[in-house]
Amino acid sequence: MSETVLSPSRRRPLTRFRRFGVLLACGLLGLTAPALAPVPAFAGQQDTDAVRITEFPLPTPPRSPVGITRGPDGNVWFTESGTNSIGRVTPRGRITEFPLPTPDSFPDDITAGADGRLWFTEPFRNRVGRITTRGRVTEYSLPTPDAFPLGITRGPDGNVWFTENGSNSIGRITPRGRITEFPLPTPDSFPYRITAGPDGNLWFTLPFVNRIGRITPHGKVTEFPLPNPDGAPFNITAGPDGNLWFTDAGGLAHEIGRITPRGKVTRYPLPTPDSGPIGITAGPDGNLWFTESNVDRIGRITPHGRLTEFPLPTTPGESRTPFHITAGPGGTLWFTELLGNRVGRVTVGGRHDTP
Repeated sequence: MSETVLSPSRRRPLTRFRRFGVLLACGLLGLTAPALAPVPAFAGQQDTDAVRITEFPLPTPPRSPVGITRGPDGNVWFTESGTNSIGRVTPRGRITEFPLPTPDSFPDDITAGADGRLWFTEPFRNRVGRITTRGRVTEYSLPTPDAFPLGITRGPDGNVWFTENGSNSIGRITPRGRITEFPLPTPDSFPYRITAGPDGNLWFTLPFVNRIGRITPHGKVTEFPLPNPDGAPFNITAGPDGNLWFTDAGGLAHEIGRITPRGKVTRYPLPTPDSGPIGITAGPDGNLWFTESNVDRIGRITPHGRLTEFPLPTTPGESRTPFHITAGPGGTLWFTELLGNRVGRVTVGGRHDTP
């Protein structure tokens, strides 16, 4: 049997991904997570406090869905890292999958662009991809080798912005595919997720150095250290209150954080220990919604910091691992289940914004 030897350029991104994977597995997916009390089985739905959760299995396991976003066509789009595809789910749960032309690209995050297309990252192939709502795919190679793009978002300037986890940079790509890269001032900060802020800038997470970063559309970078000494900020989103909100699953203090455009940070510890918060998004009810990957729950936090948790309709002994989350059409939220091979829909009731 012949032996396959990876070239040095191939080893480097795999090494980076292993390092990132270790952080996810140990810090977020709870190798020491406490045992959960048995949860009753449900027929696909869970109703609590005017919140209803419905899950939709993907056609063939293991799809390993990761990133998710609302599309310009009224559907929700997501990445399938396990099968090298982009998925689309209608508001009623009908799923269509679009295989990518480049094998083993490991699509990660996805966002809707200003051009009416969906844009996504391909870390293993060092590319940013674009897909039309009809499924036509175009891919753009990054100028820096082993850049390992991960998070991606639509910017306030009409371009798409993304993190380069391997090259320690923030990237920008125009609708026509022109790419510009902005190096970060802190070495080995491994930027992860990125979002457009309410101040006209882009904000991103730096889990390995425990900071939140800000970059202007012209490329000026500012970094804000977090007060949690063991912090590891992961996802970040613009809130309805004019601030940025992020998940932090570093150390033992799993929490939701809020940072103002001027850099003032407030911490909100979660009621369930070691819950593994990862994804976060602004909801249609004026609150923030997030995933708790270690304990198979969806969380809600009001702008005043009031927290509520909603269990998934899981079968005892089966882990779903809710991962990333987005606001969807019709007052819903949608999330991916990394290990559950599903996408989920959350239908919310009224506002819950009392202090």
